[in-house]
Order: sequence, then C-alpha cells, then structure tokens
Amino acid sequence: MKKLLPLLLAFFCFATTSLAQTPGKTLRGTVTDADTGEPLVGAAVLLPETKPVIGATTSLTGNYSIEGLAVGRYQVKVSYLGYEPLTIAEVLIESGREKVLNVQLRERSDSLQTVVIKASSANNSASASINRLNFSVEEQFRFPGTNFDPARLAMAYPGVAGDNDGTNIISVRGNSPNALQWRLEGVEIVNPNHTANAGTFGDRPTGAGGGVNILSAQLLGSSSMLTGAFPAQYGNSIGGIMDMSFRKGNDQHHELIAQAGFIGIEAAVEGPISVGSSAVGSGQSGTGINSRPSFLANYRYSFTGLLTAMGADFGDEETAFQDVAFHVALPGKKGGNFTLFGMGGKSSTLYRSPNPDSATIEKELFNIDFYSKMGAAGFTYVKPLGKNSIWRTVAILSALEHTRTADLVGNGERWEDDLMQERKASFSTVFTHKINGIHRWKAGVEAMNYGGEYGTFFKRPTVLWENGGTAAGWVAQPYFDWQMNLRGLEIIAGLHTSLYTVLGNEVLPEPRLSLGYQLGQGRLSLSYGLHSQLLPLQVNALKSKFATEYPATPRAHHAVLGYQRSLAKSLIFKAEAYYQHLFKQPIYYAEHGTVSLLNMVDFSQAYFNNTSGIVPGEFKSLGRGRNYGLDLSLQKYLTDRFFFLLAGSLYHSQYSTPSWIQRKLRSTRFDGGHTLNLTAGREVAQQKNGKTIINGISSRMAWLGGFRDTPIDNAASAALGYTVYFQDKAYSEKLEDYFRIDLRLYKKWNKTGKNSMLSLDIQNLTSRKNIQYHYFDTVQGKVLEKRQLGLIPILTWRGEF
Repeated sequence: MKKLLPLLLAFFCFATTSLAQTPGKTLRGTVTDADTGEPLVGAAVLLPETKPVIGATTSLTGNYSIEGLAVGRYQVKVSYLGYEPLTIAEVLIESGREKVLNVQLRERSDSLQTVVIKASSANNSASASINRLNFSVEEQFRFPGTNFDPARLAMAYPGVAGDNDGTNIISVRGNSPNALQWRLEGVEIVNPNHTANAGTFGDRPTGAGGGVNILSAQLLGSSSMLTGAFPAQYGNSIGGIMDMSFRKGNDQHHELIAQAGFIGIEAAVEGPISVGSSAVGSGQSGTGINSRPSFLANYRYSFTGLLTAMGADFGDEETAFQDVAFHVALPGKKGGNFTLFGMGGKSSTLYRSPNPDSATIEKELFNIDFYSKMGAAGFTYVKPLGKNSIWRTVAILSALEHTRTADLVGNGERWEDDLMQERKASFSTVFTHKINGIHRWKAGVEAMNYGGEYGTFFKRPTVLWENGGTAAGWVAQPYFDWQMNLRGLEIIAGLHTSLYTVLGNEVLPEPRLSLGYQLGQGRLSLSYGLHSQLLPLQVNALKSKFATEYPATPRAHHAVLGYQRSLAKSLIFKAEAYYQHLFKQPIYYAEHGTVSLLNMVDFSQAYFNNTSGIVPGEFKSLGRGRNYGLDLSLQKYLTDRFFFLLAGSLYHSQYSTPSWIQRKLRSTRFDGGHTLNLTAGREVAQQKNGKTIINGISSRMAWLGGFRDTPIDNAASAALGYTVYFQDKAYSEKLEDYFRIDLRLYKKWNKTGKNSMLSLDIQNLTSRKNIQYHYFDTVQGKVLEKRQLGLIPILTWRGEF
C-alpha cells in the first residue's frame, strides 16, 4: 500500500496539471481512401437529421470540423464522388470532449446504395465484410453486463457463447475457447487478460481468456471479432480472432478521463505533445490523419485489490489486479505515421481455506495461490507510397507468466504446482496497391518467433504426475490477395501460407475466397478458407513425451453463406449459415481413454479424464470434428432514443476420436444447440439548469442451450481420489439451459467543459446460478455441481474533462 499511494497520486497530479479546458461539442476528423490512406479533398460530411442540415467539406489534408453542436447522438453521412457513401450511426457528442471520427471510404466503379454502420472505431470502412463483428467502446459502456470488455460484449452477438459468468472466456461457433486468437494492432499477442485461471475446471490458466481484459476500454479504438473463413491476411487460428487497436490521443487539446467502480479505479490522460507551428508532422502532406504528435496513457487498480491493501477482509478469496497502457503517435513530415505503444498488468488470486480443521468440500483442503503477469510493447509505421499505394509495418513483443500452487492445509505439503511462461515476438509488413476503382491487390508477411515453458506437478494419495518442457520455433505467414469490384460484384481471392517450425517443419498452403453481390438493398456473400493453428503451449512443451511422432498442426475448412439487408433507417438484418470441417485435431491418447483438445478450456482435463490413474500418454493428430449452424441478427442502432439487438444461433459442434470406444461423431463440450440474446435500451435527454441530462436504461436477456458434460464414475473416483469419467459416454449429458438477465441504469450530466456518468449495472438480475460442470468431491464422497455467480450489482462513476 505504501508503494501504491505515491503512484496513484503522481498519476493524478500529472493528469491534473496537464489538463487544459476542452471546448467539447465538436465533431472533427479526416476522410481518406480506405486502400491507400490518401486524403479525399472536398468530401462532404453531413448531419442529415439536423434542421437545417449541418455539415462541412474536407480540406486539402482531408480534415473536417463541425463545431457548436448540441449534446446528443447523430447520424453522420460521408460522401465523395466515385466512392461508396457511408452513413455512421450512434455518434455521441458530449461536453468536455471532442469527438474525433476518422472515416475511410472505398472507391467504387459504379454507384451503390449508402452503407450504414455504427461508430465502431476511429477508422470506419465502407467495405461490407461477412464473418466480422465490430464493437464500439461506447457500446461497452451502454450494453449491460460487459464490464467494459469487448469479449464480454461479443456474447450479445450471434455465434458467441460465454463459458463462465465471471470471465470473458468464449466459444465461437462451437469451437474451444483456446482456438480464439488475440491480436493487437493487427498482429498476434499472448493472452491479454488478468486471472486467466478464473472459472476453469482445474483452476489452471486458459490460453485465450480471463477475468478482465488488461487493455482498458479508455484506450481502445476499434475492436472486431472474426468468426470464420478469415481473409488472407489472417492466420494461425481455426476458431475465431479478436483484434484490438489503440485509439489516438487528442492531438489538439488535453483531456482527462477518471473512473471509479467495483471493477477498478482508473485515470486516463491524453493530449498533444507539442502545439503550434513547431509541432512535428504538421500534416500538410500525405494522409493528414495524424496532424500533430499526441499521447494517451491509462492506469488502473482493481477496487477489491485497493480495499484489500487498505486492510479490508473479503473472506476466503482475494483477487487483485493492476495495469497500465500508453500510446504515442508521432506523425512524420513526409506523410508517414509512427506510433509507439505498450500495455502491462499483473494479477493474483489467493485462496485461504475457511475451514482448515474441518473441510466441508475438497477445495477447503488447500491454500491456493495464483499469480499472473503480462506485457506487450511495439510500434507501427504507415507510409503512403504515391497516391495509389500504402505500406504498413507492425512489430510487437508480448509475454506472460502464470504460476499456481496448492498446499495441503495443516502440514503445508505441496500437492499441486504449475508454471506457464509464453512469449510471442510478432512482426507484420504489408503493401497495398490500388490499380483503379475496380482492382486492388495486397501482399504481406507476418512472422512470429514463439517460445515458452510449461510444467505441472499433481499429487494425490494414489498418484503422482509431474511433467513439463519447453517449446520454441517460428511461424511465418506470407500472403497475397486480389480484389475486384464491378457492377455490384465483389471478388476477393487470396493465398495464405503457414510455415511452422515449433514441432518439426510444416508448410501449409491455405487458399481463401470471398464473393459478394449487391441485390437491391441487400448483399449476398459466400466465403471459404482453409486454416491452421499452432498447438497449445502445453502440448508443444511436452514434445519429449511423444513416443512415435509429433502431432501435425490442426487444420480446418471454413465455408460461410451470408446475407445482409438494410430494412429501414438504422435497422440491419444479417444471416450467416456456416460449416467448419476440422481435421488433424490432436487427441491425448492413453491406454484407458482418449481426450480431444476440441473440448479443452484448461489443460487439466487432459489428465483428469483417464480411468486408471494419471499417466503420461501421447498426442496424435487422429481426431476430427465439425461445427455447423445458422447465425441470425436484427439490429437497430441507437436512433430516435431507442436501440435493440436480437441475436440468435442454431448450431451443432461435434468431434470424434479413434479410440476403441467410439469412432462416430458426437457432441463436444460446447454443443449447446442454440443461443438467443435480446439487448434493448432507451435514452431520454432533458435540459435542466443549463445542463443536458441523459437518462438511460438497457437490459439483456440471454438464453443458451446448456453445454455438455461427461458422466462420472463414482466408485473409481472414490478409489483414486480425483474425478474419473466414463469415457464411453463422453459429453453425453446435456446440462440445463443457461438463462440470465442483466439490467443497466445510467445518468449522464453534460455541462460546459465536462461530462459525467453514474451507472448501476445489475448482473444476473434474477440471481439464477447457472450450472457449469459436475465433479467428484473427495471430502463429501459424491458428485457435486459447480454453479456460477448470482446477482452482482456494479456501481460506477465516470467523468470526462
């Protein structure tokens, strides 16, 4: 606590002394070509719903500015001769903060209808893409139950199912959560989440989720999730991609954001590094996107961690985390743009048995410590090369470490000890050239140096299992794609090649194809991709245990047929039918059972699922699987003071193993069958004593088909002292359906130079504790249910100055 208070005081003092009065009520930004980044001079930016219509045209550098706006939400229409017009909904103008909206338009050879999108990022593109969900930061604050996390927000959309109430661990279209890849600024990074062990079966860390995203929403620009049949520039994933990017700090005025709530206490400060004619990169040439250098920084400390440091007692389990992030934009004088950025965080969960002398459940036999830390730092460089080409380079070094110990209460004997270290040094460079309004091509390469260490120690009265190892190698991914747009027909054909050296050497060509055709107010699309993904660290590190041969890299065919249509103003219908064929999937192959990695959340399941003790086995690429389904959504953006998102999926997720038990396809752990989400909300604005007050309410209802579970062998579990399953009935039991209602109430005050918001997020309003899984409890000598969280109220205050 002595170290924490000076750090918090120093950060807030710096933010306060850096703060300058912000005019607010201003909409400004740039309009550029989506392919080359060139400024579009004379583009029209209009607010069509104002009376009279307010607007502006872009300058020689592509910049525009509309000042003196009233507080509220607007639709922004952007158009330019020879380009596809774009309407952006849900643009929020508030006091004390400028709204910077950078827009990218795509050149077209023919005239098409206006594309309507939401203000999901500072870089909106008119390109209609299937298999992609775009999330705005403002949605993370408006939708209930998100905890200001893009992965939790994704659970409100079709094709995405959460694995646990207390985490952002998600299954995309029936795939294992470990198949999800996280990206930052367009390249792959390690798992960027605090408390990666939260909500898992064996309390071990998962590879792609956790309790809270380390990158605070205060710094996020755009976030998007790709759900399948990825374009050629994306690789090393078969089950979904979450791509995050930083927003650029305000390059004209200093601004401060402060927030306090149950999630944490944090502050963000941003502004120009230098102001005036002497500023580096005046933006008089090139893209004009970054006219001045700017900075953006944020620090956050968990609320419960702060209270614990002050002496508060939260019972038998204490969770704490803190994180910091920054972004610096340094535009060049000749049109290039250079950015530096970084993020880092550490977290801990400490469990102390409440009944050390008379345990009532198995967990109370242990004192458990989990510590985690993660960091990433890198740069981007974007350089226009003439008027028709652009070159973009990104490099990021990211790493993490998780440690977990479980000591027997009483004598302190260590029964479990786990270590996981992982690093990814990622580099990407891509060149894009627009031949004309019809043809465009892109070529690039992404390379990642990968390494890590994994070790685990597991002891019970009947068994001792200890294993571990290291992994290292390269993943190189050159790619090329060509795009044609002609008379409503769009063709994107590409080839992605993956070269893996972590386990042996593999070269895997992966063709990609996407077709789109405009049908009146709708768009029909078809896409296909062949994909592959590096095996989890836990498998790669155990390569010395492979008795015969290394397992091959898992692969998958993806195919998607989509249709999207604008039904009315800001009302969008979307449907996607998909099929995924997964092959060369690794299975844990032991004498008395087989376990497919398609069912994994944390790696403990690989050695809990054997019937005659935890024994080292082999991983072989003999498994297969398939996911197929239909995703539907009807979304009304926030216009006329009301919004809603109705999203549902009908799907199946199946797998098979070559064991003696069964060869046919059967349900995976994540085969819930259906998801249905309804999110809706309303806002009402009023003027009072010179202030604009916005009252808002939103709610989300989630009904998901229950995941699957495997029957437990009581007799064998009692004899061996841990959970043993009937492998011939793997995932034959369907858990009860998941149901939850979240409610969010908020009030915003806008007055000159600042705005603030007070919100109450009531998560799981009915306090229904949904079932997660079953396990055999050695203390009670019977099978117990593991239930999820009950009602959780989260009160948050947020201010922008």
